[in-house]
Amino acid sequence: MLQIYHSHSLTNLKDLLVLLIERDPLPDPFQDETILVQSPGMAQWLKLEMAAGLGIAAAVQFPLPATFLWESFAALLPEVPERSAYRKEAMTWKLMELLPPLLPLEEFLPLRQYLDDDGAGFKRYQLCGKIADIFDQYLVYRPDWIEAWDRSEAMPAPLGDQAWQPLLWRALVAKTQALGQPHWHRANMQQTFVKALGARTPQGLSSRLFVFGISALPQTFLQALQALGQRIDVHLMILNPCRHYWGDIIDPAYLAKLSRRLFKSGSAGQGSADNAGYLESGNPLLASMGKLGRDYLHQLQDMELTGFDFFELPGEELQASDRLLGHVQRDILELDDRSLEPPDAQDSRYKTVLSPEDRSLQLHSCHSPLRELEVLQDQILALFEADPTLAPRDIIVMMPDVAAYAPHIEAVFGSARYERRIPFAISDRSLQQESPLLQSFLALLQLPQSRLRVSEVLDLLEVPATLRRFGLDNEGFDQLRAWIEQAGVRWGLDASQRESLALPAFEQNSWRFGLRRMLAGYALMDDTSLWQEQAPYGEIEGLGAVLLGPLADFIDLLEETCGLFRGARPVADWVSEINRLLQACYAPDEEDELALSQVRRVLEGLHQELADAASEEPLGAEILVDYLAQSLGEQRSSQRFMVGPVNFCTLMPMRSIPFRVVCLLGMNEGVYPRTLAPMGFDLIARHPRRGDRSRRDDDRYLFLEAMLSARDLLYISYIGRSIQDNRERVPSVLVSELLEYSAQGFVLPAHRDLSPEDSARALRQALVTEHPLTAYSERYFNAESPRLFSYAAQWLPAACSQSGVAEPFCAAPLAAEPVAELELDELLAFYRNPSRYFFQRRLRVSFHEQGVDTLDEEPFALDGLEGYGLKQQILQAQLRAEPLDLLARRLMAQGGLPVGKAGTRLLDRHRADVAPLAQALQPLLASPAARHEISLELDDCLLSGWLDGVHDGCLIRYRPAGLKGHDYLRGWILHLVASAGAGLKGCQYLGVDRKAGVTTLRFKPIDRDAAIEALNRLLAGYRRGLCEPLALAPNTAWAWLAEEDKDQALQRARDAFNTGFLVPGEGDDPYIARAWPDFESISVQLPSLSEQLFGDVVASIEEAS
Repeated sequence: MLQIYHSHSLTNLKDLLVLLIERDPLPDPFQDETILVQSPGMAQWLKLEMAAGLGIAAAVQFPLPATFLWESFAALLPEVPERSAYRKEAMTWKLMELLPPLLPLEEFLPLRQYLDDDGAGFKRYQLCGKIADIFDQYLVYRPDWIEAWDRSEAMPAPLGDQAWQPLLWRALVAKTQALGQPHWHRANMQQTFVKALGARTPQGLSSRLFVFGISALPQTFLQALQALGQRIDVHLMILNPCRHYWGDIIDPAYLAKLSRRLFKSGSAGQGSADNAGYLESGNPLLASMGKLGRDYLHQLQDMELTGFDFFELPGEELQASDRLLGHVQRDILELDDRSLEPPDAQDSRYKTVLSPEDRSLQLHSCHSPLRELEVLQDQILALFEADPTLAPRDIIVMMPDVAAYAPHIEAVFGSARYERRIPFAISDRSLQQESPLLQSFLALLQLPQSRLRVSEVLDLLEVPATLRRFGLDNEGFDQLRAWIEQAGVRWGLDASQRESLALPAFEQNSWRFGLRRMLAGYALMDDTSLWQEQAPYGEIEGLGAVLLGPLADFIDLLEETCGLFRGARPVADWVSEINRLLQACYAPDEEDELALSQVRRVLEGLHQELADAASEEPLGAEILVDYLAQSLGEQRSSQRFMVGPVNFCTLMPMRSIPFRVVCLLGMNEGVYPRTLAPMGFDLIARHPRRGDRSRRDDDRYLFLEAMLSARDLLYISYIGRSIQDNRERVPSVLVSELLEYSAQGFVLPAHRDLSPEDSARALRQALVTEHPLTAYSERYFNAESPRLFSYAAQWLPAACSQSGVAEPFCAAPLAAEPVAELELDELLAFYRNPSRYFFQRRLRVSFHEQGVDTLDEEPFALDGLEGYGLKQQILQAQLRAEPLDLLARRLMAQGGLPVGKAGTRLLDRHRADVAPLAQALQPLLASPAARHEISLELDDCLLSGWLDGVHDGCLIRYRPAGLKGHDYLRGWILHLVASAGAGLKGCQYLGVDRKAGVTTLRFKPIDRDAAIEALNRLLAGYRRGLCEPLALAPNTAWAWLAEEDKDQALQRARDAFNTGFLVPGEGDDPYIARAWPDFESISVQLPSLSEQLFGDVVASIEEAS
């Protein structure tokens, strides 16, 4: 018989299930218990709990309801196939064949208009998939419609412009029968199954069935269970949030809408008021969030199915508790409403008083998903510290889409230091989301529609299985990445591939363009001249060239794949070609084999589906790719809970397993509850009935179940501030309802004398914690708010810098290193950026981010560094009298100029910019260049090196840009060395600016002794800079030195250090910023150091014009 059990506690239902199994074992010891559950996660939890209660959990099956029902049909009814001919996938392919000949019919006008421009059939495939999904819903929720259509009868509900649906359904039935497939589907099997059960018991079924904790079941399934209960024991265990009958309570929002409607219609008389009095909201949270469960109770009542109550009444301890979460849960259980305000309330004494220390309900407002995870980590660590009995397994973290949060989870929890490490596991991700190989495979299939950007192709190549197939390792990949970028590759296979995308057909900056440059550079060993209008890339030499072969093979494979996935082929050909592609592209390891086996299984399934549908139509590439993407996206790697760690998972049905701490992330307005707009031809949406499923109603009930499953703490976080402009954002309407109910019914002791509105406002502020934008905000470390704290000690220095109490980077200088010999280039590098030199040479630390930004577009405009490099090439070409057209061809062949006239105009503009400098340099460089060796004895140190570019006894330096502060300091050092060590006239430094023209920097002659004395001061600064960061930023120092009015000098230095509206400041340099986070920190020593090391520079300048 069918027995129904109601309880608000999943633990109570579990205990009852264990008791029934223990006290009444199955008569056949070899027979399995059958327990229907709604998710694998629930099955996993139930296994563990049964093992704890029974000592072992063996010989137990946990089928899903649909699977069990079909197996029951097959056990009782003849000719029921293993797979239904009316599965969504099977119907899709049959509809693909059926639809074209039906489109000319008048009833199909809406579909004919939609498919009017469907040349490749992809829109037809998508439409048929949607129609199949709607028909599948009809089979479950509108079997009477399907039966009426089968009998060619009119449907009870009007069709309107959807008259094509019964015609298409009957054509689908006719095709199925013509294929010799049984006409069994869930609609016509239902009544047949119920009648057959009156005659005999299905063979192969367990003599007992448990249906455990499923939130709602379709009417047809309940009827099947009711019929099955006549033959075997069926125990239907329902998680019911309220111990009183609540099937007639109404959502307060609906009541308000109804009252407004009655008032507007003029029907709000006494009779209407009396009738409205029968409509009660009961507990507003239950009324608003419980529609799914309420409809389920109605279904059971309509079927006259009653049950046993196993509710645990709240004891005196809970009733007297001052914990908000417990009160809210009790109110739902007892159908109470504390949010009602007495008409004459002047203060808040009627509200239930909470403990000021109560943190059983927490709401956290953050700026981004990453911040939600950072805050959550700190909050969990605080919970562990406060309660030693709390374990990671007692915490569950749920969110609307775990895949969207997975990277942030890995970044925050996966990279935590040992002292903050929390064991965690992520469930509910698809195999595609977890497997780089599957992501790569799907990207390969979409290559014909891709621009083949550098970043996209490198992502494909970087997959470990692909690197192994082409004989590459990570080091080789990094080298190829550098070559590809330097060779000018940006996007596009070649000109013809670009043309296939309806884009201009040009070769520059394509993969073939770059590959030819690399091969030519290796073969010719010359990158200074053109070869067949190609500019060889000459950085590849020796054994490094072995990397070019695999790269060329990979590009060939991409070209072949682009050609492969165009047009249409028979499915057997597709299966063969894809298997060959998998073999050519991947050398899988054991983990990758699992992913590839899924691909092959999906392909086999597609082949079988099309064979079952007798489809002989060639399959378009676009349809194939979409089918594979959807099918692989549905393959779940794991839906089970891991035992022990904190579990991160998607908020889905039957995740109401009791946990001590339940955390809900991403509870944002517009995101949760999720809204899925119905299709325009969905007749269920047009003619709804009680019990119809709705994504929004499902999500509301999931939130209610999650709220009731929390034992100690319900933790909710949402994005409450915009990360762009800090504008306030409201949370999910469900969070707002919970917050409003709490604020209207509860009060803190200190606020009892406030008005109801003021105490409600105060409680909202107490429940919601507003978090700063960054994890290193000083608010986490200044102890001003006890609710803001951090366990991440690495953010403390950054937080201290915000509060103006930053400690020096070096509390004490490092031990001095002997400097017996020093290269001139090292001295120049040091004074170019003393902070960078200290980090890189002494600490062996680099802040340079390699391989972060990949250029995916051909040059349209050049940035500052690229423009400087182009001007350098133009200047050198002008100095050696190279024809402009040859220079333009060479630069175009290198891929460094914009395509077409834009490149010509850019070249002409830069040529005009540097032409005055070239003209000024020609007389200075007319004499042959000489090279002088330097060997100077300084204070216990030998300064050595070479001075290149000496013309007529003077050292000449130049740059195709305006001279900056570091150029003046560099020119001074070279002037000292040239004067003291080479007997030269000194140094001239030339630059050019578009507005100021050519600037020539000359220094007054200086005798050898004075030069050596100045170099000794610079050497002392160098030695000091090896022990601690030197408080000297060259451009900032020059701004101080060059200003005669020292009252203005400090402001000039500050302007040079800080970033302005258009000009970046020297303080943005990562090395300088690490040692000197603000101008105030460096300004303490900078003036004195500048005067000490370079105080003679300004007075020694002879000409700077």
